[in-house]
Amino acid sequence: MKNVIFVTLLMANLGFGTFAQDAKSAHRERPLHEKRAENKGPRFTAEERAEVYAKRMQKNLNLTDEQYKKVLAINLEQAKKQEELRAAHKAEMKATREKMKSQHEDLSKKYESVLTPEQLKKFKEEQEKRKAEMQEGRKERRGRK
Repeated sequence: MKNVIFVTLLMANLGFGTFAQDAKSAHRERPLHEKRAENKGPRFTAEERAEVYAKRMQKNLNLTDEQYKKVLAINLEQAKKQEELRAAHKAEMKATREKMKSQHEDLSKKYESVLTPEQLKKFKEEQEKRKAEMQEGRKERRGRK
């Protein structure tokens, strides 16, 4: 008798679990911004981002047409500010990268003046090995996303 009850509960549990998983997968269609990120296409422009967010707000908050226009203007202003910050950050990162590259070249010249040709060859091989390991690690991290 205990076995019959146990098997019945087990089957019911499996059935409910399967049903719950099906309901989640068909829950909703993914928004446009998620589809674009999946395709790795070009980024949205400031205008597109502002419009997508304003439309989402209009849908979720039942905005009037007047409110939608005002929210769209606010979102556009914010998106343009963010774009400026991204551009400034990108320029700063490029300058930092160039500075680090210059420092690395100076360091290499100093090593060349101290190490023997055999030591220098071994040192460069080890650097290449570490570089390859780092690139492999980056690929693995990207694969997890």
